[in-house]
Amino acid sequence: MAIFGCSSEKSVKSTSPATSSVLPSISAVIADTLSKEEMDAALTDSLITDSTYDQLTGQLLEAARQHYLNALEAEQLGDSTQSADEFEYSIGILNELAFYPNIENNQDFNDLSHSLIEDYGKYIANIDSLGSQTSIFALRQKLNELDELSQNIDEDIPKKIITTTTVPLVINGHVENNISFFRGKGRKHFEHWLYKGGLYFPMMSKIFREEGIPEELMHLSMVESGLNPIARSWAKAVGIWQFIKGTGKLYGLDGNFWYDERRDFEKATKAAARHLKDLYGEFGDWYLALAAYNSGAGRVFRAIRKSGSQDFWKLRPFLPKETRNYVPQYIAVTAMALDPESYGFSVIPADSLAYDYVNVEGSMDLSVLAKCAGTEVESIRDLNPELLRWCTPPGNSEYKLRIPSGKKSEFEQNYTSIPATEKRDWIVHKVKKRESLASIAKRYGITSDMIVEANHLPSKIIKAGKELVIPVPETANKYISQIADDAENKKSKRSTRNTAYLTETRKGKSKVLYRIRKGDTLGKIAEWFDVRISDLRIWNGIPYGSSIRAGGSLTLWVQKDKAENVAKLNDISEVEHDKLLTADQSTSSRGSNSRHDNSYWTKYLVKSGDNLGKIAKKFGVASEDIKKWNGLSSSSIRSGQSIEILIEGNSNQSSSQSIADANKNKKGVTYTVKPGDTLEKIAATFGVTIEQLRNWNKLRSSRIVIGQELFINS
Repeated sequence: MAIFGCSSEKSVKSTSPATSSVLPSISAVIADTLSKEEMDAALTDSLITDSTYDQLTGQLLEAARQHYLNALEAEQLGDSTQSADEFEYSIGILNELAFYPNIENNQDFNDLSHSLIEDYGKYIANIDSLGSQTSIFALRQKLNELDELSQNIDEDIPKKIITTTTVPLVINGHVENNISFFRGKGRKHFEHWLYKGGLYFPMMSKIFREEGIPEELMHLSMVESGLNPIARSWAKAVGIWQFIKGTGKLYGLDGNFWYDERRDFEKATKAAARHLKDLYGEFGDWYLALAAYNSGAGRVFRAIRKSGSQDFWKLRPFLPKETRNYVPQYIAVTAMALDPESYGFSVIPADSLAYDYVNVEGSMDLSVLAKCAGTEVESIRDLNPELLRWCTPPGNSEYKLRIPSGKKSEFEQNYTSIPATEKRDWIVHKVKKRESLASIAKRYGITSDMIVEANHLPSKIIKAGKELVIPVPETANKYISQIADDAENKKSKRSTRNTAYLTETRKGKSKVLYRIRKGDTLGKIAEWFDVRISDLRIWNGIPYGSSIRAGGSLTLWVQKDKAENVAKLNDISEVEHDKLLTADQSTSSRGSNSRHDNSYWTKYLVKSGDNLGKIAKKFGVASEDIKKWNGLSSSSIRSGQSIEILIEGNSNQSSSQSIADANKNKKGVTYTVKPGDTLEKIAATFGVTIEQLRNWNKLRSSRIVIGQELFINS
């Protein structure tokens, strides 16, 4: 799942009863855990050997876990401000890790991310308001929760329509709920957005005007990211306009190990304008285009089919929960931003960003470039948020770098005086015995393909003694040996925590002791006992970087009705245990197919008169997805061309009948899911737990759909 909020480098005030200190920046936390060299490597994903990489990942995961525990503890103590700050802080650390190479394959990272977001979501649903440090994604979730709770019959009825904009703003009950929130508990958030709008709106307005779309749509960036260019959402979308990788690439937003153009506020704004324009071309309605920007065109087409209407307010109940309130949020912030005084806001916007472009050859350290421009490194980072590392990308003969306005002459004069050796963007590596291209690439934090390309290698087979050009700065050499030496003797400063206060994870459950055997891992044990790996660590005080050993024991808390059967795992023979491990490996080797039992690919033969929009509408998918699935660089298709379409199944919905059949002889009731329903609301109505609902109906997630039948055991 790995769905994150945006990170912040600013300090967050701590109000825990145990301490009155100020939480340091994320960088400071990492510095407290790692050496200077390790910290540099941790923040740049590079210059780390295999063993150091694993150690740094474990240490950062543990730092995130400690703040996660702080959040849970503060929640138990009733300190909502501290709890929210700690949740956000933990997410911030995971956001740093999210840019590590292949981190999405790290089970610990995925499990901690899932647990953190799941518990944060529960926390958001149960509190009255959120603090000023709350990310836009948590804020949106809270607004969605509030809107779902307010379902008056007349909420869709327009009370006023603002027609001074190109896209008329319909003010109804849903919109008024959002306006009331931002004028009240969310006031600080909206004031901050009004201030930051001064930085970006002049640029956005110009680009939207050039692209031929309504300029007021720039206010959608408030809802998307809170005007944060480095925001990373809980759905892995990035930047001020929140593009996922696939869609971003379709609109020319490139990225690699060194940079991510989704974070480039100029390029991303151009891409957003074009994407919105394309969506409007598909639907012919701006409200539907906005909904599609949030959830994808396919979901909007499905809502149109189910509702039989193309009126947003009529098809709204058939959209995903997070999309239903997305358009009302846009209308609310746009109405207020266009006339803030009428809504009680008096904020002086920040001065618009002013910068010049300079060309930088090769990979240059940002601190050196900052000195050339007579400014600070942070200023260079703020103007170039697309840069993920400490330097400009190697292998680029002329990288266009933004520097503060008026500094171009000073920069060019100082830049010419830099020695050529400092401008070189490569180092030479002599291949040693038993080294492979993959191990060398990982050593320098790059990909093997980058080495193949830089050296024009005919294959990935290399011999000892060969000299390879490595596309990283020469200054990298000074870090590598230091990191390895320091990491060898480094011990984590993080202590394990007494978790007796975490009663929530043990409520209604029985304690079980499990004897660890050879081959066991926390992941396998969590799967057998149907618990989260993060909970196993909490219950047993196991920090990341520590492993379990055969012969030891683990304390687990499981559902009471499962405790007896679960305890029997201790009594199975070694042969039976080995079979269980083998079965798990067989299951995992099948990949993710089991999660999409009813999804399938179909081929479609393009007919005369077809276009991507028409085909996408026919199959209820997004045209940009068709491009991605078929490797199309443009929307151009020809008659007779064969294209592949992924038809998504709905495992929850398709299995509802078989579940009903399995439960028909049990005592209970069948409930049909209605618009606005969530598992939380249904569980509260019937006085049961969400976990019980999921178990009775064999739900793999908390996702439910309108019309789905749920069995509720009496």
